Amino acid sequence: MNAPEQLRPDHAALLKDLGGAAFLLGERDRHWRLVGLEWPYAFIAVSAAPRANAPEEFLFRFECTGYPRAAATASLWDKAAGAIPPVTRWPNGKIRVPSVFRPDWNNGTCLYLPCDRVSIAGHDAWHTKHPSQCWSEKVGIVRYLEVLSELLNSSDYSGVRSA
Repeated sequence: MNAPEQLRPDHAALLKDLGGAAFLLGERDRHWRLVGLEWPYAFIAVSAAPRANAPEEFLFRFECTGYPRAAATASLWDKAAGAIPPVTRWPNGKIRVPSVFRPDWNNGTCLYLPCDRVSIAGHDAWHTKHPSQCWSEKVGIVRYLEVLSELLNSSDYSGVRSA
């Protein structure tokens, strides 16, 4: 009989958080749902406020290497295409939403948020200006999901970008 596969510590920590009360409560309340896990990626759909010609949720691919010491980094994702979706399918809004979902930032490979591992680099002031949006090792991926959920259900969110 083969010994069970030993998980990397970051993989095990993510699995623990995905099975934890905070994540499961968000799932129960339909704020988000786990779509799949292909280490080091977690695919999580975040619900959005109803808007004309917009999806009920957006799928994100979270890269979680080094979790939870290292923040995750996330991008919008089209699972069927295995790629970032066209910009016309990205969330849009008045001010905040387009400032986060920026195709010009790192070629759209991450979100312009204080909780994102890639975006926080070089933005030291965000720790003081936006402490509630910064990554917390204790809160983990739920912090990122709470920020996205709040944004996609805010009055600033207007649906998807037009062609």
